[in-house]
Amino acid sequence: MHEMFPTRVQSSRVVKVTELGHVSLFVRDLDASVRFYRDLLGLAETGRGKAGRIAFLSAGVHHHDVSLEVARLEAKPLPAGAPGLYHVAFCVGGTREALRAARGEAERAGLAPFGETNGATPCFCVKDPDGHTVELYATLPA
Repeated sequence: MHEMFPTRVQSSRVVKVTELGHVSLFVRDLDASVRFYRDLLGLAETGRGKAGRIAFLSAGVHHHDVSLEVARLEAKPLPAGAPGLYHVAFCVGGTREALRAARGEAERAGLAPFGETNGATPCFCVKDPDGHTVELYATLPA
């Protein structure tokens, strides 16, 4: 198998990413998606653009961590495991209790949590209105 990005030694020619800037998602229903990311996950809506076709949401540090844009085409969802976005993950706190509280809120919103793990970084997943997998996790002290 041909490796597109072979392992390299550190050199001055390597791009050095310092952090993830944001994730942009195409959505079918902007209002439903904003309600999910703003009203359930607690991201702050920081603006709209493209004549109301895009919304920006922030966890509090950047102008936006997530942008949601109305899809330009109708398309069937990709089957699980196909190339593409696997999931987006958000930290909900530093305790198992914070994660349990988030799970309770997700269930009260009518979502079905799945993929729970209880290891060093406990988490669970939910689906957003377009079927994107959203992981919610807790960062426990070492």
